[in-house]
Amino acid sequence: MRYSHVYVEKGARAYPLTDAILSKLQGSVVIDIDHYKDVFDRPRQDIVFQKENPCLILAVRTGARIYKGAPVCQSFGQRYFYYASSVMNCPFDCAYCYLKGMYPSSYIVVFVNFDDYASEVRSHLAEGPMYVCASYDTDLIALDHLTGLAGRWCDIAEENEDLLVELRTKAAPQDLRAVPNVIYAFTVSPEEVAGRYESGAPRPSDRIRAAARALDAGCRVRLCFDPMIKIPNWQECYERFVEEVAGSIDLTRITDVSVGTFRISGEYLNSMRRRSPGNEIAWYPYTVKGGVAQYTEEDDRNMQEHMCSLLGRYIGREKIFTWN
Repeated sequence: MRYSHVYVEKGARAYPLTDAILSKLQGSVVIDIDHYKDVFDRPRQDIVFQKENPCLILAVRTGARIYKGAPVCQSFGQRYFYYASSVMNCPFDCAYCYLKGMYPSSYIVVFVNFDDYASEVRSHLAEGPMYVCASYDTDLIALDHLTGLAGRWCDIAEENEDLLVELRTKAAPQDLRAVPNVIYAFTVSPEEVAGRYESGAPRPSDRIRAAARALDAGCRVRLCFDPMIKIPNWQECYERFVEEVAGSIDLTRITDVSVGTFRISGEYLNSMRRRSPGNEIAWYPYTVKGGVAQYTEEDDRNMQEHMCSLLGRYIGREKIFTWN
């Protein structure tokens, strides 16, 4: 991806990661700013235009950097569940992405002070084991060629055996580093969903092959059939897709599987509707329950049960995690 402009916080200039990133973006216009929010939090931004004309912001993250996991995210049975946001926003443009309602801008923000994240992780580890989802608000693997941050999370995992890191991705990397306490979580969707709603992301078949390569390299792999989207003939689409996946990957070798239907904070959904009026995913008549917009309880149950049944042909139910 080419970034026409790179905004750099004055405080970020002192960090080696800033120099490393700028050296890879020789053709970009570099603009110094006082604080990333001066650009990122401006009112009345056009997030659709920004996705088509991406810019990058390099900044220093202050305050807390590690957060308790959100209720709409899966903890996979882990008691100490956290997430981290060393990058905000994603290079892909999925129509259902909650980031469209969460952030006022589509520009990607990279926090260059990763050593502070590592220090905060070590502080938490002093209290007990941690499970950290490090790539929820972005796709660190897709951006690793530019930032190297996926590799940095692997480094800190190698140094701390009580730390379990999940790196979720829609990318299709050629090679991944096998670290015993790093899980590479590939989000996969039927072509009928991906082709319509996952703009810019590699095709599902490419992601499946990447997951198979990762398994062969000794990596821990999670497959995420999440979010499921209620498209016409969704039952047949997902059945064909599970058979395609099982034909390419020995599912008995994967760590586990995530299953979930589309859901989003009601507040984020309202923001999505304002900012992306042409987004058909945003305008579906969802049910709002406990502040979360989702399909009806019956649809949600039927979709998740159907997927669990399909996957149960190949793996044990104890390896299949659902979001509610």
